[in-house]
Amino acid sequence: MEHSLPQRALAETLGTALLVLVGPGSVVATLELAGKSTPAITGADLLGISFAFGLVITALVYALGKVSGCHINPAVTFALAATKRFPWREAPVYWGAQFVGAVLGGLAIWAVFAHTGMDLGMGQTSFNQASTPWASAIFAEGIGTALLMFAILGIVDSRSPGDFAGIVIGGVVVAIIMVIGPVTGASLNPARAIGPELVSAIGGGATHWNQYLPVYLLPGLVGSGLAAVTYDYLATPRRRERPIAAAVTHPDPTDLAAAK
Repeated sequence: MEHSLPQRALAETLGTALLVLVGPGSVVATLELAGKSTPAITGADLLGISFAFGLVITALVYALGKVSGCHINPAVTFALAATKRFPWREAPVYWGAQFVGAVLGGLAIWAVFAHTGMDLGMGQTSFNQASTPWASAIFAEGIGTALLMFAILGIVDSRSPGDFAGIVIGGVVVAIIMVIGPVTGASLNPARAIGPELVSAIGGGATHWNQYLPVYLLPGLVGSGLAAVTYDYLATPRRRERPIAAAVTHPDPTDLAAAK
């Protein structure tokens, strides 16, 4: 039985909120623990942050995948819709839910860390324009999101071992953040990027709005779309409207008993 659209929208809102609370929240926590240390975030810290993102995504895939597909990322929804795995008519509802969830997650970070969270940047993603060329930042976010999308489609293909979907998706997020994180913060998710930034703006903190559209929104959409098209060309998968839901959902024992 398929969940209703309001149920799925609520799952996307909750999932994105938890992703933002734990992911960017781990950045704030790391900076708070670092104090005045130089550098503020070391290689070991980056590994810890990447695992925070990866583990929460793994948990969310298994908890919410059976409800909404656990997109929790506008770029993922876009790619699935563009390749006819997800209905376009429902995409705006998912996008709205994801962006609302991201803002709620940002507000939760503010609630947990109070003014310290605002002072430490709310876990926003940004890049140093003085040392990183715009082209490098755009390419980093595009290729990072493409790799994430490619991995998602590969593991949720009905011919792949779907029980490992959450582990693989979470693991690839860890790997991507370890490479892209030092360059752009490795947003890989337009909602994750905007939530903390909007809350920071509300609280009078620092923002980087000039970077959002060219680095954290458009490259992610393009990268995920190209990854989906490339995957279809290479693997010709059996298409599913909501592939993550199919990969992590098992038959209900009560339904099987009733069928007998």
